[in-house]
Amino acid sequence: MASGRRRVWLTVLTIAIVVLVAMWLVGYHRFELKGAVGLRDSGFFSYPRYHVQLGSVPLWQAGQYEFKVSGLPPGPLDLRLQVSDQTGANSDELTALSTNVAVSMTESSGKQVCEGAGSLSDARMRERSTWALASSSSQASFWHSRCLQVSTNRFKSYVVRVKISDVAPRSPHVSMLPILEGGGIELP
Repeated sequence: MASGRRRVWLTVLTIAIVVLVAMWLVGYHRFELKGAVGLRDSGFFSYPRYHVQLGSVPLWQAGQYEFKVSGLPPGPLDLRLQVSDQTGANSDELTALSTNVAVSMTESSGKQVCEGAGSLSDARMRERSTWALASSSSQASFWHSRCLQVSTNRFKSYVVRVKISDVAPRSPHVSMLPILEGGGIELP
C-alpha cells in the first residue's frame, strides 16, 4: 500500500515538474530582446506589463531615427513616445508644438505593421486619427491611434522609424523615448 502511494506521489511530482519546465520554455525571457535600450517588466498582474525602450529622439531637432529590435515580449503592443522630464504640468506647452512627427513600424520582411503621422498640436483637438497626449503627475507621452494594439511576434525582427520635421521654434530641448508597451493582465 505504501509503495502505491509513493508511486502516485512521484507521478504527481513528475507531472508538476514537467508542466513547470514547459511553462518556462514557452514563456517570455528578457534575454530574447535584442536591439532595445532596456526592458522593464512590471510583473504578471500589472497592465501594461512590458515596457521596451527603443532609444531616444531629440524633440528640438529635425531628423529621421531608426531602431531595429527583435525578440519583443508577447503582444499586442502599443507604440508611444514618452517625453523625457515632462509631466501633465507641461501638457499645454507640449500640445502647442507645431512639430510634425511620423512613426512607422515594419517587419524585417518589409510588411508594415503600423504607421502614424501628424502635428503634435493636433493633440489639443483630440482627433482619433492623429497624435494624442497622455499625461500624469509623473510623465507625458504621445500616442497615435494607428499604432495601438500592434500585433507582434517575438520570433520576428522589426524596424521602428521616427521622423521629426517642421520643428516648432519654441520646442523644448527634451528627448522623446519610443516605447513599446503591452502584455499583462488588464482588469475591468
